[in-house]
Formats: sequence, C-alpha cells, structure tokens
Amino acid sequence: MAAAAPPPRVMVLPFPAQGHVMPLMALAHLLVQHGIEVELVNTDFNRDRIIKAGGGEAVPAGINMVSFPDGMGPEGDHAATSASWPARRCSARSRRCVSKKIRWVVADVAMSWVVTVTAGCGVPVALFSLISVGALVLRMHAPNLIEDGIIHEIGKRHIHAISNAHSTLVEI
Repeated sequence: MAAAAPPPRVMVLPFPAQGHVMPLMALAHLLVQHGIEVELVNTDFNRDRIIKAGGGEAVPAGINMVSFPDGMGPEGDHAATSASWPARRCSARSRRCVSKKIRWVVADVAMSWVVTVTAGCGVPVALFSLISVGALVLRMHAPNLIEDGIIHEIGKRHIHAISNAHSTLVEI
C-alpha cells in the first residue's frame, strides 16, 4: 500500500504590526481545519505575544511558529519599529522555508516584497489585504479624484466640487 501523501503546506507571513498578525493567525487556524499545515513566520517578539494572547494554550497542531529576532533588545520599542521591518531579515528564512515543500505563500499585502523573494522558487503567492473595501476603492481611485478636480494632489478638497457632487449621485 502506498504511503499517504503529506498534507499541503502553506507559509503565512503577517506584517509585524498591531492589527496585522492576529487576522493572519485566524486564517492559519482555518487552513489547519481544512487539513493544511502552516508555517507562520514572525518575529520572536510577536511570536511571544501570540502565545501569551492564547492564555498559555498551545498553538494548535498543524501550525509551526517560525520566528527570528527583530534585532532589538528586550527594552526596545518593538511596536515602533515593526512598521520598518526590513525584508532582508526574513528573506533568507523565507527561502529556507519555501524549500521545505511549501505549496503556497500567503503574505500581508504590506509584505509584497515576498513576491520577489519567492519568484525563483516557483511557489505562488497570495497577498492578504486587511484594509476595508471603502479604503481600498478610495486608494485605487485617488488618481481619478485628483484628475477630475475633486481633490488636490495634497488631499485638500475643492469646495465647489463637493457642493456640486449631489447632482451627479446615482440613486441605488
């Protein structure tokens, strides 16, 4: 009888900032429920916070917490520096993990450099966005709003455009 194929494995890379780690941890839990193994790559600081937030409960089977130092001592302001987390700290680790038969990489959209890091590995990447649909649409259409004269390039609104906007609204 042939040996059972190993379960598929996915690498999950959250952006190490408040509000980014836990949604991807929740996604990791869902992936595990569907028989997928997860390599959750994070900083040591955030790994410890995840474990502490779990009230001492073990990370579920199927999630392998892979972490590395962020380069700061225990007294460092990890929250302030997480936004500038350099790609080079994770890229070597990511390449090694990808070589462990990772089938997919799911990364926070703020970690889009992962697409470049994994390009030579042949592993597909899915970028996970945490911003709301409204914010995403606004971001996508900001150039049109500037071009149409609704807002200035620095974000200030044109008063006349706002006061006349009601005449162009479509009723839903």
